Amino acid sequence: MAIRIKPKTYGPYTTAIGPGKIIHVATAPNQTVAITSPGTEDAGTPVDFLVSALGACLALSFHHAAQEMKIDVGTVSVEVGARKAEDLPDRVGSYTAVVTLDTVPDAEQSAELIKRAKARCTVSNSLNGPIDMRMAK
Repeated sequence: MAIRIKPKTYGPYTTAIGPGKIIHVATAPNQTVAITSPGTEDAGTPVDFLVSALGACLALSFHHAAQEMKIDVGTVSVEVGARKAEDLPDRVGSYTAVVTLDTVPDAEQSAELIKRAKARCTVSNSLNGPIDMRMAK
């Protein structure tokens, strides 16, 4: 299976922090996301968005892998988590991803789907920490 890499650029995105420690991110023309951080416990942080971006990318990659393999898995849901590293530099040290499907294929197909999804996920391939991805039980 040959994978074609399409050239693509991202951004530019503009990120600014001002009074009240509110982070504003311009994500697209006429679209801005405001992130309240770090003083508000319930607010999303940039790390929350990093981890959720990982989940979105893995889900999409898993979906594409299933299509390539001609396997109907229905809805793909990925629950992601992260653990902060316990040494310096300050960073996320590891990630977990649990995949839930409407229709779960056999163990061999599941392993191949995970392998293909991890290989094609731009976000996971861009992170330094290992990603432990597995099927939900």
